[in-house]
Amino acid sequence: MTGVWWLRRRVPRRLRTINHAAAAAHAGWRWLLSQPVPDRRKLAVTRQRRTLWRAVSAAEHAIATLQQAGAPTGDLETLCRRLRRAAQDADRCLSVAHAAASCGREAGQAPAGIEDLLTAAGLIRGAAASAVASLAQPAARHLADDARWEAEALAAGLTSTAQAAGPIPARTAR
Repeated sequence: MTGVWWLRRRVPRRLRTINHAAAAAHAGWRWLLSQPVPDRRKLAVTRQRRTLWRAVSAAEHAIATLQQAGAPTGDLETLCRRLRRAAQDADRCLSVAHAAASCGREAGQAPAGIEDLLTAAGLIRGAAASAVASLAQPAARHLADDARWEAEALAAGLTSTAQAAGPIPARTAR
């Protein structure tokens, strides 16, 4: 009897909750569709800023990895700091362009240096990658040589053990 009482109370509550959720979801879609579409210029500026900072972050990560590997960094660390400062200046310009686009005014052209900064970040990453690769190649080559030598030694040892033991007697079934 207690189970029936529980079900009689619980099922209508669940149905009310589901109905409220469906109504809220429908109202949520209406609200979403009533919102204005973002301006393409504003989205383009945001995309440029994001691309710029991703490139700078990737270059910094490459330098950090290079330092952790103990490879020679040369002047890459200084170049990376200069890249960050230049990216901050370019980001300020993009931010002003973003504000102009959001006010409805015509946004000015993006700073011409953005492409140069992206190129510089790619070159820094490439230099760091080749430095790490030059450090890793000899280690991999030595490892492969050592593994080959060990495999040959093990095979020779097994061959000499098998020859010393003689032929293996055949077993008879019991």
